[in-house]
Amino acid sequence: MAEPQERDLPSLEDEIFGVAHDVEVDKAAGAKLRPDRAQLFAERARAFLGRDVKALAAGFGMFLLIDAVMMYAPLMTSRRPSLLPQFITLLVLAFGLGGLLVWKVGGRWRMFGHGMMLAWVFLTLVSVGFLTGVTVPL
Repeated sequence: MAEPQERDLPSLEDEIFGVAHDVEVDKAAGAKLRPDRAQLFAERARAFLGRDVKALAAGFGMFLLIDAVMMYAPLMTSRRPSLLPQFITLLVLAFGLGGLLVWKVGGRWRMFGHGMMLAWVFLTLVSVGFLTGVTVPL
């Protein structure tokens, strides 16, 4: 069997797993650790973008809904009337109310106003002006 001298020596298992008991831990170092600046910036950006993107999408969607209601009847008739009243109303709504929200109200409403203005521009470009009343009716 093993001699008494060899029994007092630590085994390989004792050496591997016993190291954890001998390691000194500096408790003050744990308190000094702060989140990485990049991680902190990413968290702030995620919170900022999440909130603002929702407000922008809400303004965009609201203008799409208003435009669909206002332009449905004139564009579905066989005899197209003048679209000037709808054009002026949508323009004032998008850039008048949207601009007021951006420059005077601020806060989360700022992005809502930007969304309304972006929706007007998007609809004008996509529909070549038919959905916002920019073009002359055919």
